[in-house]
Amino acid sequence: MSEHPPATDDLAWAVHHLAVAAAELDAAIARRMGLTGGDYLALKHLSISGDPMGPVELGRLLGITSGAATGLVDRLERHGLAERRPHPTDRRRQTVVITPHARQRLVDELRPLADDIAGASAALTGPQRRTVTDTLGRLADLHRRHAR
Repeated sequence: MSEHPPATDDLAWAVHHLAVAAAELDAAIARRMGLTGGDYLALKHLSISGDPMGPVELGRLLGITSGAATGLVDRLERHGLAERRPHPTDRRRQTVVITPHARQRLVDELRPLADDIAGASAALTGPQRRTVTDTLGRLADLHRRHAR
């Protein structure tokens, strides 16, 4: 195999390298927050979820059993990072939400990276920024599709 991928694969490899770097950052932030990688990943999912998510849905996203997901939510609650709340439309279910404290911890941890990204992208015009943002969104959707 050659040292360099074909030019047509450059973008795919760049995205792969970004994903690996993001995983390294996730592991570092989890350590700084005193969490396991799985607990930190659960917090990330909870922080971006637009829909109510219960322990079972969270477990599915993480690839763990419902029992393991219950234990994970218990740990997050003990650390003051998540809360169980009644589901807004189904009285039989509970949802899990990230606490304001946990959200602020995530913001504090991610702020230096966000500032560096702003600096790295400062030379982009408005239309270029939209193109990059839209492309990254589509790439994230592709990653999710391939994860299913």
